[in-house]
Amino acid sequence: MSLATERCIPDAPAMPVDDTVKLAAAQLDDWQVIGPQLEKTFRFGNFHETMALVNAIAWIAHSQDHHPDLEVDYNRCRVIWSTHSAGGLTRNDFICAARVDALFPDSDTE
Repeated sequence: MSLATERCIPDAPAMPVDDTVKLAAAQLDDWQVIGPQLEKTFRFGNFHETMALVNAIAWIAHSQDHHPDLEVDYNRCRVIWSTHSAGGLTRNDFICAARVDALFPDSDTE
């Protein structure tokens, strides 16, 4: 099953670090596991395109009841998923990252 078709579950347990790195490498494009976070920076040609990503992420976050940290500039957005209540990364973080990738498959990244 593709991560993008899965749904987040409440109280998901934290994953072992080795498993998070393997899952990111196998199923996500350009996402990096950095400590207890899953991160990716998207680049766009203008503010309007950047805000389209932000709004799409807001919709994903609301529909999955799982919310990222966002750093937004004129033409870029850094997306950071982590499950604070679990103290690290859970499958929910990877599900949401995959859903973002499904909506923006051809975007430039850092």
